[in-house]
Amino acid sequence: MKHILYLLLLLGPVAFAQPKHLTVKEFLKLSTKDTTSYVVSGVVTKTGSSSRGSFYLKDRTGTLYVYGIKDPADASRSFRQMDIVPGDTVSVLGRFTIYNETTKEMKDGRLLSKSNGPDHDIPFAERIDKPMSFKGKAGNEAIDAFREWVEAQVVAPEGVSGKIQVGFVVGRNGGVQEVQILRSSVPSLNEQVMNIVKSSPKWKPSKLDGSPLRTNVRVTVKI
Repeated sequence: MKHILYLLLLLGPVAFAQPKHLTVKEFLKLSTKDTTSYVVSGVVTKTGSSSRGSFYLKDRTGTLYVYGIKDPADASRSFRQMDIVPGDTVSVLGRFTIYNETTKEMKDGRLLSKSNGPDHDIPFAERIDKPMSFKGKAGNEAIDAFREWVEAQVVAPEGVSGKIQVGFVVGRNGGVQEVQILRSSVPSLNEQVMNIVKSSPKWKPSKLDGSPLRTNVRVTVKI
């Protein structure tokens, strides 16, 4: 045992290999047989799916699609919580892959560092290219139009009145999803109102950087 300790002292501290840093062009030339993770740095030019954590990363040599990213310090943080927006400079660690035999991309990404770009502090609502719309009305007017559409279909017993607050999601395809009653003063009408909301015609979803967004909506229906 003493001999082993003495040998370790002679060898000194063990140096651990650091991930290799590649340019986008070098990364895109990798083989799918290479399972090593590499570091790529650049500026975010466009964000994709917030649920999957995807975005486009550009350096002086080209543009890379990063599909799925996590924060190694806190794997529970969502892409939205990482607050990555176009213009930010990031370094990511991940493996090369080819999706569907056509798209070269980075998968299993890990966010190593991020510095905010000049437009980072613009409110999210102002970064949206196009607000969601319903029956030709956009933004807040769309929510008012939807509320009126729901109210016109509610059939309430004589003398019954009150308010029901409904929460739902307008999906990327414009469909209404995840309908739930948030607050109600007339519980007997909850199921009817939920069914009406679920039967909603499709919306036109909001868009950010040209890509459709999932949007949370709250509407208070007056009975």
